[in-house]
Amino acid sequence: MNRTFTLLCYAFILCHSLATQAETSLSHWQQAKIDWRAHQGAHINVLADQQPAFSALKPYLPLFEELTGISVGFHALEQSKMRHRRTADLEKGLGLYDVLPMGVTFLGQAHAKGYLAPLTPYLENPTLTDLDWYKISDISRNSLALSRIDGTLLSLPFDFSAPIYFYRKDLFTEFDLAVPDTYEDLLKTKLALQHALDTSPQHKGVRAFAARTLPGAGLNTWTILPIIRAYGGQIITQDEQATSNSQAVRTAVTLYRDLVTGYGNPDNSQILHFYQIRELFKQGKLASAIIASHFYNEIDTPEESIIWDKWEAAPLPKGPYSRETSPWAWSFAINAKSANKSAAWLFIQWATSEQTATLLSTGGSPPRQQIWQKQLFNLVNKPGFNNTMLWVFEHATPSYIQSGITLFPEIGEIISHAYSQIFYGADVSNTLDSSNKKITQLLNNKKEQP
Repeated sequence: MNRTFTLLCYAFILCHSLATQAETSLSHWQQAKIDWRAHQGAHINVLADQQPAFSALKPYLPLFEELTGISVGFHALEQSKMRHRRTADLEKGLGLYDVLPMGVTFLGQAHAKGYLAPLTPYLENPTLTDLDWYKISDISRNSLALSRIDGTLLSLPFDFSAPIYFYRKDLFTEFDLAVPDTYEDLLKTKLALQHALDTSPQHKGVRAFAARTLPGAGLNTWTILPIIRAYGGQIITQDEQATSNSQAVRTAVTLYRDLVTGYGNPDNSQILHFYQIRELFKQGKLASAIIASHFYNEIDTPEESIIWDKWEAAPLPKGPYSRETSPWAWSFAINAKSANKSAAWLFIQWATSEQTATLLSTGGSPPRQQIWQKQLFNLVNKPGFNNTMLWVFEHATPSYIQSGITLFPEIGEIISHAYSQIFYGADVSNTLDSSNKKITQLLNNKKEQP
C-alpha cells in the first residue's frame, strides 16, 4: 500500500508539473490580443512535406489544439507525393486541405488559377491577428519575397533555406585543402580531394563531392540555376525571351556536369535524390556537397550523424559574374476552397510565430531573424555556417524564373530534363538549343492566349 501511495503521489506531481508546463507554454501565445478560441470546435486538415521542420512541428500540435479548441489533421508526405496530393486537391477544388505547404516555384501558377486565399485580409484583421505580437518585420524580407506574387501575400514562411557548400572540415585540414572560392576551384578541389581519399586506406569508399542531378522542376534546377546566374546567364529574360542556350548558360552547365559526374562522385551520381546526398554526408561517405542550408538540423548532434563535430559550411562559390544562391521558403497557405479559413489562419499565425519557432529549436530553419540571433547561432557552434547563414539572409535572392512566374513548372521540367540528358553524355550545345526551342514555343503560346 505504501508503494502504491508513493506511486500515486509521484503521478500527481508529474501531472501537476505537466499541467503547469502546458499553462506556461500557452501563456506565450495568450499574450497576443486576440481570441484564440473564436473558432473552437472547428477541424482543419494540414498537408505537410516530410522535411525536418514539419516533423519538428508535429509534436507541438496538441498545444495549438489546447490553445484554440481547433482539432488538426496533420498529413506529412514524401515531397513528390505531397506535390501530387496538393495538385489534385487544388485542381479539383476539393478543399480537402485547409492549410497547404507552398514554395515559390508553384506559387505563380497557384495565384493565377485562384487556388489560394490572399492573406493580407487576415493579417490586417485585429480580431484575428495581433500585429504587435506577431512581428512580421522580424521575418526575413528575402523569405517574405518568396511568399508574394504581384504584391499579393499568398503564404507565410515557415522554413527558410538556400543551397550552400557543406564540407568535412577534418578532411580539408588533414589534406591541407582550402575551401573553394570559385567554381573552377571547386572542380579542382573535387579531383584533389578524391585523389587524397583514394590514397588513404582509412577513408576507403568516401567520395569527394555531390550535388543534385535528379530531373524535376525544383530538383536539379535548384542548384544549377544559381551557378548559371553566377556566370551571367538566365533562362528567360523579364521581357519573356528564352535565353537558356546562351554562351554563359553553356559554360555554367558544362562546369556543373563536370562537378557532378566522373571521378570524385558517388556511384550513379546522375540520379541521386537530395535525400540520398544527405544520407551519404551524414554517414561519413561524402566529403563535400551542395545541400540546402536547413540540413544543419540533421547533422549537428551525435544522435543524428557520425560526423556531427566534423562538418562546416560556406557560401556557394562565385562565378565570373557574381556569387549566387537559390533561396527557398517552405510556407503555409490557405486553400481558397477551405471551409474553415479563419481557423486555418489561426494555425498559420501560430505555426509561424516567434514563440513556435523557438520551440522547434534546431528542428527547423526559421525565417525569423531574432531566433537565429538569440538561439540558433549559439546552439550551432560552427562559425563558418553561422556566417554563411548571415550571408543567405542578406544576399539570397531568387532568379527571375524562380520568383513565382506562372510557367515555371513547365519550363522547369524542360530544362531539368535537358540537364539530366547532359549528365548522361548528351551534347551540351545541341541539348540546350533543343530545350530553348521548347521554351520559346511555350512563351509564344502564352502570348497568343487571350
